[in-house]
Amino acid sequence: MPAENHTVNPSFNIKSTAIPAGKPVLLVQAGKQGISFAQLDSDSNTFTSVQVYHFAKQLSDAAIAEEINNLLSVEELHQQHFKKIFVTWCFDENILVPFEYFDQGHTSDMLQLVYGDAAQAAIQHELVLAHNLHTVYRIPVVIKNVFTHWLPFSIQNHQSSLLINIEKVHTNLLYCNFYPTSLTVMLRKNSHLQVIQNFEFNAPEDVAYHLLNVCRSFETAIQTTVLLSGMIDADSNLYNELHKYFLNIEFATLPGNFNYADEIQEQPAHYFSHLFATALCVL
Repeated sequence: MPAENHTVNPSFNIKSTAIPAGKPVLLVQAGKQGISFAQLDSDSNTFTSVQVYHFAKQLSDAAIAEEINNLLSVEELHQQHFKKIFVTWCFDENILVPFEYFDQGHTSDMLQLVYGDAAQAAIQHELVLAHNLHTVYRIPVVIKNVFTHWLPFSIQNHQSSLLINIEKVHTNLLYCNFYPTSLTVMLRKNSHLQVIQNFEFNAPEDVAYHLLNVCRSFETAIQTTVLLSGMIDADSNLYNELHKYFLNIEFATLPGNFNYADEIQEQPAHYFSHLFATALCVL
């Protein structure tokens, strides 16, 4: 069959009717849970489009690579000429290593100690200079190869390297970014990073358990601000479950550093706030 018959349908496909003045900047976030694309018209500092694709939970790495390859090869949107391309990796297998303990020759050993052996995984690392840390992470080779083929000159980071810097106004923060069956959690206590971790869930009770366990493990009060972004709604069972245990829950807003097309602003801001918040860290 033609490749387009295999491609997943977008959960969101938002495009502005306005035509960008020059070459846009493309921001991509990719992980096991899905892939998203956002275009920024750098001349007007305006985000003009957002596309979000969610992958089924049971997809293998090879199947995810095939879906991403189909999207990058078929979609007209991604055959444009871009001023810059930024890729943010969202794969779970990553660790933050203090600078003084980092040894490039032992990155594989460190990841294996935490996550076990991984067949055909590409190991990458990057220095987070402001925090004196290295982010060490693994990407399935079949997926890495697709990006190398289609986006060979992209600037790449792991989301953990970027999440450290978001929402600095909160000295005590439990940040949660939701996908349909998983979430990414960052805890900041007294302005110091405590943990960044990914969890899978099947029910709202699973999410409450994970968040309460994070708070207990790091001796964090339930009065800590819980900031929600991604796929969660105020009238959902998931939100109601969290509201049973946490006193200060907020939805993330769109960063004020950018302009946004009307079509984007018509959607709940927290759906895409994490995409634009990490954009602040790379642009």
